Amino acid sequence: MEPSPCHDFKKGDSPMPKQPKTKYMQYLYLTAVFIGALWLRVQWIKNVSNKPVFDFQAYQDIATNIFLNLGHSLNGTAVAFQGMAYPTVLGYVYKLAGNTDLMTAKIFNVILSMLTLIGIYFILIKITQRKFVIYGAYTITAFLPNYIAYNNVIGTEIFFTFLFVGLIVLQVYEFPKILRYPLWGILIGVTALTKPFFMAYPVVAAAIFWMRHKKIKETFFLLGVLLLMMTLTIAPWTYRNYQKFGRIIPISYNSGYVMYINNNGYNTTGAWMPLEEVDAPQGVKEQVSDILQKKNVKVAHEIEPIIKKQAKEWIGQNPIEFIKLGSLRLQATFFSGSWDIDAWTMNDTKEIDRVYKTWNKKEQTQYLRDKNFSRAFRDMIVYALNSVGILYALIAIVPMIFAFFKKDYKLKDEILLPAIHTLFFIAIYFVYEGQSRYNFPLLFLFAISAMVMMDILIQGMKNNLSK
Repeated sequence: MEPSPCHDFKKGDSPMPKQPKTKYMQYLYLTAVFIGALWLRVQWIKNVSNKPVFDFQAYQDIATNIFLNLGHSLNGTAVAFQGMAYPTVLGYVYKLAGNTDLMTAKIFNVILSMLTLIGIYFILIKITQRKFVIYGAYTITAFLPNYIAYNNVIGTEIFFTFLFVGLIVLQVYEFPKILRYPLWGILIGVTALTKPFFMAYPVVAAAIFWMRHKKIKETFFLLGVLLLMMTLTIAPWTYRNYQKFGRIIPISYNSGYVMYINNNGYNTTGAWMPLEEVDAPQGVKEQVSDILQKKNVKVAHEIEPIIKKQAKEWIGQNPIEFIKLGSLRLQATFFSGSWDIDAWTMNDTKEIDRVYKTWNKKEQTQYLRDKNFSRAFRDMIVYALNSVGILYALIAIVPMIFAFFKKDYKLKDEILLPAIHTLFFIAIYFVYEGQSRYNFPLLFLFAISAMVMMDILIQGMKNNLSK
């Protein structure tokens, strides 16, 4: 029988564990994991050769132009094909560093990645008291292969996840709303300038607030402030686009392009296909062809109004085929393994290809076996996390419906935050585009989901065994 709070220990009794010692061991563990995670990230960017391609090269080119005081441009032409925040911030990082070396961008990634890990820890200790969940999710996030490897990429993954974690920190830590709500709205604006679909996020944030607090007036007040501050944050870029392109483009003009190439009668995978090969009426194809003869698609803003309308019409006329393509996009995002790590974070293989030819058969066999094992190990981690994270969100749908409509029914953050964000991203990817690297910002939430489910399972098993 456990002693009561007023129990007097007698000689020979075992004293209760000292709290300071326990805290010391916890902080020691957290620090060790942090240092280990930092070391792995630094070693990866130092020793794994990589080169930017496709969108990653475009980010580098735009950031370089900003460094050279040429503005947000590509090949001498103003551009707003993608979110502007990452290449703009990277351009100013280059100015601060005095160079446009890729290693500068990678070091910037490492700094953001470690700040993100700190932010995730502060989220964990706020949303749950389960030590197993806190230390388990923190450790998984620290050593996730994806979260290590993408420090090598000149892309939005690390930057966007840093902003996304910041948004959740602002949701779970409450301080005076006169400061918190405007700051929250500004950060949503910056995040939307990175990934334009986050313009819808104020609605998500308000829904989370409602299901947590059930204060209807404050929920609408929050929504209004977030929308206002987000709009004010985006407005200068929107005005710039109006000056450059002669029409209202809030952030970018590629949403129509993405929707069009991924949703048409000739698309069989739900993924990218050449713009010229898309199924469309002859008049639309001729208009697109005429524009592309004069401009690269990344700077051809005139195309979007034409093809976005066509994409919406096709979806409306072919709902079943759209559902098929959307399902394929979710499969590509969550259940296609970790091929993206090889393709985007370690794709400069010239040296290893040269050296490989000089090895004997035994050495070549060992290299290929190790390479295949690495891929299989990463795939298993990604499949496990994605499966558990999506299952967690699906299980939470019914409680969230109750929480949304029942006045006195509230949800805990450890259920609500992973689930609603997972469903938000799933909805976006279902409509627009999916590929393996798009699961990146959700992986830390999937780690939280996995640890919560494991903790519940372990506690349930203990209770059953003790009966």
